[in-house]
This record gives sequence, structure tokens and C-alpha cells, in this order.
Amino acid sequence: MDDPVEVDVEGRRCVLVVEDELLIAMELTAALTAGGFRVLGPAASVDHALDLIREERPHAAVLDFNLIGEKVTPVALQLKALGVPFVLASAVHPTELAVHSVLAGVANIGKPTDLKRLVDALKAFQT
Repeated sequence: MDDPVEVDVEGRRCVLVVEDELLIAMELTAALTAGGFRVLGPAASVDHALDLIREERPHAAVLDFNLIGEKVTPVALQLKALGVPFVLASAVHPTELAVHSVLAGVANIGKPTDLKRLVDALKAFQT
């Protein structure tokens, strides 16, 4: 996917949401939409997230670490390869995250997620 990332007709940037808990995914989607973003997903599995990325390159992403028994690291690796910035929204302890080099230095907004902080972190990627 070598195409430049496009902004939609309303000027909203696309954010991929990868979250396996439906209510949390809905909350993230609502907060990001209210914050001026267009949401890609949400994806509840690594395979679904990778499929979405193949269909459309997002501007940024929000990733949960644990997805129905699998780790989000393949998605993080693909995003990194594409130069797409991302944040984590996970309750996983920082020492467990630090084991995965692709997640080193990535901001973890945490769970429960401070939605304003999340939106602000994603807006910071625009500058």
C-alpha cells in the first residue's frame, strides 16, 4: 500500500480502533468521532485489523494489547512498517509491554481509558 493517506471529504483523519470488548470499542468509537476523527473498525482480532489496514491505510491507531487470546503485536509491526503512529489503550502492566520491542516507547493511555487524553494524543500525531 504505497498510496498517500487521504483525509475524507469532511476533513477527518482515519483512526484504526483495535479492541475486542464491544462496549469499550463503542466508547472509543464515539469519543474519536466526537473528537473529529473517522474510525476504521473497530477490529476485534489481529486478522480483522490486518485486513482493514490492507484495505485502507489509517492516519493513526488505538490498540488494545490482548485480543481474544492473541497479542496485538503483528498489527503494531504492520503499522510501524507503514509509518502509522499508534497508542495503546490497555490495562497490561508496562513490564509485559516492554518485552515487545515494537511497543517500546509507545504511549499507553490505559484502561479505563481517559477519552480526552486519547483524543489529545491522536491529535498530537497530526502536527
